[in-house]
Amino acid sequence: MAVDRPLPRLARLPRPPLRDLTFIALNGLGLVAYLHPFFALGARDEASGWYLHGTDAPLVFAAVAALCLVLVIAELTGGGLNSKSLAVLGVLAALAAVMRTVTLPAGANLYFFLVILGGYVFGPRMGFLLGALSFFLSAVVTGGIGPWLPFQMFASAWLATAAGLLRPLVGRLGVGGRAEVGLLAAFGACAAVFYGAVINLWSWPFWVGGPDVTYEPGLGAAEAGRRYWNFYLLTSFGWDLVGSVCNAAVLAVLGGPLLRALTRFRARFIWDRVPGPL
Repeated sequence: MAVDRPLPRLARLPRPPLRDLTFIALNGLGLVAYLHPFFALGARDEASGWYLHGTDAPLVFAAVAALCLVLVIAELTGGGLNSKSLAVLGVLAALAAVMRTVTLPAGANLYFFLVILGGYVFGPRMGFLLGALSFFLSAVVTGGIGPWLPFQMFASAWLATAAGLLRPLVGRLGVGGRAEVGLLAAFGACAAVFYGAVINLWSWPFWVGGPDVTYEPGLGAAEAGRRYWNFYLLTSFGWDLVGSVCNAAVLAVLGGPLLRALTRFRARFIWDRVPGPL
């Protein structure tokens, strides 16, 4: 006689922490905000309220502000941030915002080196917060609030996130001292071009010029990439090269002392949870 056996229980998968889910949601929001004009045909109609992000930019800004607040709370409750590191986040964001008001030749400024160092030392999530918050504060200081602001916040946040992802790689390579500062300077040089290439995407779908630089619906990925590269070369690549030189020079001169100071602070006030003996 057959006996029914109870079915084995399925193992429950652990739920991702709230801070990870929020971080994923923030990055997904940024990608959708940047890319949706390439797929929404009505967004490029000058009579549409969506033209030049007239309708979606305020919604994106409200969403990124709310999600950043959720991420801060999740980091505080999850142990990723404490009162002291949160204070450092605010100080670095305020200093970076002030540095953006210092205009150098050819439009370069001193904004990026603090964002790069902060993201590098404190990691990708805090780097994202630093990049987004500092650009928002700088927009308030300089009066640069407009439909472009949430896209600037995302581009700056992604730059700082990339800096945060760089540090584990540098640690695996065993690089330190002057070599580490040299790598940061090289990253800073690339960062200006990265930021410029990303931020120009917010307006390119609406820009009309020659046939080799204008976006048209139905273009393949290769042709769209070629046209965008031409557009970027014509509009801002030269200015970004000046920013690259500025970033590399400032990081080469000030990167060492600031990196040591921020690293000492992180070692003193931030601890990583590790499982102890039972």
